[in-house]
Amino acid sequence: MTTADPAALLVVDIGTLFTHVALLELVAGEYRLLGRAQALSTLEPPIADAWQGILTAIREIEQLTFRAIAHVDGLMTPHRPDGSGVDGMVVSTSAAGTLPIVLAAISNDTTGASLRRVARSSYTTVLDMVTLDEYGDPDLAEGESWIDYQLANLVRLPAATVLMAGGIDGGNSAPLERLAHMLGFTVLRLEQINSREFAHVIFAGNTAAYPGIEDALSTIAPITATSNVLPAIGVEQLMPARLELMRSYNDRVLPKLPSFNRMRAMSSDLVRSTSDGFGPLVRFIAKHHGRNTLIVDIGAMTSAGYASDGTQLHLTVETNCGTAYGIAGLVDQAGPGNITRWLPFEMSDSALREHMLNRLIRPQIVPIDRESLLIEQALVREALRVVSNDLFDEQPQLASDLIIATGGPLTHTIHPAQALLSLVDGLDFGRLQQYRDRSLLISDIYLDRDGLLALAGATAWKYPDASFCLLEQDILRNGALASYLLINSSLRLGDLVAEVELVPVSGAPIIIQIHHGEIRRLPLAHGKRATLRLRPTKQVQIGANLPGEVVETALAAITGSTLGLVIDARPRPLAQRNSDAQSRNQQWQWLNQLGVVDGLNPYAPQSDEQALPAFEPIPTISRIPEPAPAPAQMLPEREEPNAIPDWLREEGENANDLAMPAPSEFGIEEPLPDWLSGLDVPVSSEPVLDLGERQASQPVAPADFSALRSELEEQTKPKRGFFRRK
Repeated sequence: MTTADPAALLVVDIGTLFTHVALLELVAGEYRLLGRAQALSTLEPPIADAWQGILTAIREIEQLTFRAIAHVDGLMTPHRPDGSGVDGMVVSTSAAGTLPIVLAAISNDTTGASLRRVARSSYTTVLDMVTLDEYGDPDLAEGESWIDYQLANLVRLPAATVLMAGGIDGGNSAPLERLAHMLGFTVLRLEQINSREFAHVIFAGNTAAYPGIEDALSTIAPITATSNVLPAIGVEQLMPARLELMRSYNDRVLPKLPSFNRMRAMSSDLVRSTSDGFGPLVRFIAKHHGRNTLIVDIGAMTSAGYASDGTQLHLTVETNCGTAYGIAGLVDQAGPGNITRWLPFEMSDSALREHMLNRLIRPQIVPIDRESLLIEQALVREALRVVSNDLFDEQPQLASDLIIATGGPLTHTIHPAQALLSLVDGLDFGRLQQYRDRSLLISDIYLDRDGLLALAGATAWKYPDASFCLLEQDILRNGALASYLLINSSLRLGDLVAEVELVPVSGAPIIIQIHHGEIRRLPLAHGKRATLRLRPTKQVQIGANLPGEVVETALAAITGSTLGLVIDARPRPLAQRNSDAQSRNQQWQWLNQLGVVDGLNPYAPQSDEQALPAFEPIPTISRIPEPAPAPAQMLPEREEPNAIPDWLREEGENANDLAMPAPSEFGIEEPLPDWLSGLDVPVSSEPVLDLGERQASQPVAPADFSALRSELEEQTKPKRGFFRRK
């Protein structure tokens, strides 16, 4: 620590859906997490002020810590002896928007592929790619050339940053100069049509061609040169172009964040993009722990992956590929069928698109029922698959034994095994665990439940000590989700794969048998350690070992976690089609095997043995029929209106047998009139009269019941019914 290190630091990460805030304080030379909170981001109208979302989270931290941190208009600085106030704030965001870019390359397959990897390093939107060679299936008009077709497309595009490359260093410059003249012609056409021009040109091609490129473009658009992405045949260097693209994003897009100037004024460092912090963070973790590290971040708008072995960094940022604001791009990129294949119930493509539209309308609503949560996890799987494919496209030999997952769709699950299944299904662990010189590679998976990883990345640039403390003491110490091992085999479903023995340092060993098609877990609590021993059948090969060879880890190599050790012996590919009933039942069985659900798949059609007993349907009737009474209960026909039926007469032969309540029991002090207290109730042959509504001129009702009865008998014609209805 140095004297410049703040005693109290506020760390903020603004996402498209949630804003995360944490309060760090320097205690005995180390930074400690005092409190954290999240609130909905306030970036859209009518608020459109990022500070309001930050302030909401700060107020929650203040209630938790009993410390005052901020006023309505800003932070309380500096940090005071009573604990109030802070010395600084760092801010990162992934919600400022995307940078529109156009890729310009000589060849689509070589330089074009490198430029696509560069574009995926930040929050960008690729509008088009201009190449000298034809690719795809263009809809060319009669007599239209490929060049004319591309120029027509460029003219229709909005102002964008151009990322241009081609050729190896010292190679032929003519193709690049031709490409530059195409871009220059486009700029001139844009100025003639609507006074637009390219915002910026980043040149990352043959260094020998730069003078000609500068002559063609420098007078009509600002141009920046950087190292060639392909300096030699078979050599690719993406980092210089990536850094230049990140700078362009920070200069042109970040200031569009609502209340950016206020954030910049209060921040101790530059306001940075969230992806800028993950890069150095994953390299530090890999180098410090000596492990191949992978960080995946699945968000509402963006999905990203960052991998490093301590020396090299591979990353991908897929914008418009999330589970809320980016759900449309994810469904379009993955395809509806690839999403519904992860569901244990049948779902049509139209139903999925309806769910997608509802999610776009209400992105802030988290899944609240089982079906919505299962759909969310299916989306997460496909987002992870997109990220995994991008990383393997950049580094085919990518391997990882330490995975850290973050993002709301992963951390907001009901059961931790749901997050694990999404990770191991979406990421290609069959390739991630294939390491060159190891016979067995077990991946330790961590889950950033509290959303602190982006905050650690935000502090890494200016306050690395605070970033390190937050990472080691809070994220890695408390976030261990499971130790995961994948066993590949070509056996039939149900065949024995291996006998698994987990021997804790203290305690009885756990021995299970795992069969082909199963995923099983062996519990090992946090703070415990154990040794793993595998006895595969003679047809099964573990890593680089011989088939059937017993494999054992180093002593106490397995560390405890939330789920313990998870052994996966499921066949690949994991999911087939949503229309396949067996595939849907498998999804439910895997959830069942990890303890997420119980019982049979409730969405599957039940067999005759499992079906509920059938009941005859209740007939639909238009009116309730009068039941026919039994003959013994039928009432005798009345000969006279005043006659008392026999069934009533049998209850008492005389009137004295019928006990009458006293008038005082009803609060009536005066004697009841004869017509109310007598047994011979008169039956009138007159029609029933409506009481009607009294006019104001009419006398009020008498208190004497006899007078009231006489008045009612004299009234023969009502004037109006109840509630003034005629």
